[in-house]
Amino acid sequence: MIRTGLNSILTLSVIGALCLTPIAAADSDETVSAAAALDLRPGDEADMCDPATPQIRATVNNVTAEGILLVEVYSDDASNFLEKEARLRRARVAAEDGTQVVCLNIDGPGRYAVASYHDIDGDRKLDKKWNRLPKEPFALSTNPRLKLRKPRFEEAAFDAGETGADIVLNLRD
Repeated sequence: MIRTGLNSILTLSVIGALCLTPIAAADSDETVSAAAALDLRPGDEADMCDPATPQIRATVNNVTAEGILLVEVYSDDASNFLEKEARLRRARVAAEDGTQVVCLNIDGPGRYAVASYHDIDGDRKLDKKWNRLPKEPFALSTNPRLKLRKPRFEEAAFDAGETGADIVLNLRD
């Protein structure tokens, strides 16, 4: 009787182990599929972070693991701030929970501004409310208090030295 009970336990353990393996494989496949489902394209990648390279190293706070995190670097062109013409570099990466660091290479020292938003639905667009303010979490370098108008370059501008700059962006709704 003891032997039969022990055999039953061993058999159940082996069956349980075999049943768990496909479930774990399915979970990893779902994770890969979820990442593949994001519309991340060639050229969207961030640069490798390197404190010796001229780059903006943006630490983005308050991110959740859904959708895409976008970070853009703008040149010192006050008239075109947040317009495509003034954008020097953009990166789109899979959003992760908590704090995320995104690095973007720059040509060298200068005055820059950074804009970021969390594209929660992953549609590659910043969703806006009825009053044209962002509906998805967003941030600007220097984390200025926003007004009911388009932000100005001077409000988000910072100076980058020979090795660039380390900035912190606090996403907010």
